[in-house]
Amino acid sequence: MKTNCCELSLSFLLAFAIITNALLGAAAASDAVLNLSGEQMQVTDYYYIEWPLFRPTTGATLFRAGNETCPLDVAPVPLNGIPARISPVNSDDGVIRESTDLNIKFVFVPPCAQSAVWKVQYDEESEEYFVRVGGVEGNPGCDTITNWFKIEKLGDYYKLVFCSSVCNNHYCNVICKDVGLDSEGRFVLSEKPYQVGFRKFEFLKSKISYQWFLTLVNESWLDTSLVPWSSYHVLSKKGWKHK
Repeated sequence: MKTNCCELSLSFLLAFAIITNALLGAAAASDAVLNLSGEQMQVTDYYYIEWPLFRPTTGATLFRAGNETCPLDVAPVPLNGIPARISPVNSDDGVIRESTDLNIKFVFVPPCAQSAVWKVQYDEESEEYFVRVGGVEGNPGCDTITNWFKIEKLGDYYKLVFCSSVCNNHYCNVICKDVGLDSEGRFVLSEKPYQVGFRKFEFLKSKISYQWFLTLVNESWLDTSLVPWSSYHVLSKKGWKHK
């Protein structure tokens, strides 16, 4: 059986194209975000979002501004803060990567908030874009562009960026800015980024007492669907149950 040179050339070109595309795809993958222990961050884990240059720690939590009765603004405080789940729009390997659209969702949910998902909201009085809770998780598109953030490298650590790629329509009019601080220490869109690091949250090894956990559950602050099932099962055996 004879094989002509055209068939050989075509086979070679196809093989070359497949290999080249695979290499380009690997090269195009963004770097993994590393937590403060130097480990790749995983979508199944929970993290404190901290200012890494301050010790013992400064973590992101909820802040009640002005005359508001519900703490909706996100702000760093000199405490551990509230752990959060970080969910990329796409993650084939379960790794959180730089410059990827993602949702950030606190584990503890105040009952007065619509949700614990971070979003950007414009305030007409101050003319600032604040980072608050009450966003929508998932469902990428023009209707949810205010709920998507990115993690990008800043020195030895990272910064949070608001520059959504989930809507390619020019009508979306996406703003691209870093997440920084306003004069009261709240997260806002800013030209001066706030440096952050991510510390893995391990529920049963954390400093959160069982009594505090019970209080959070009873006051409907804790979204038990976000707590790892094994952890919640152990706590339930100890008598802590959602009312």
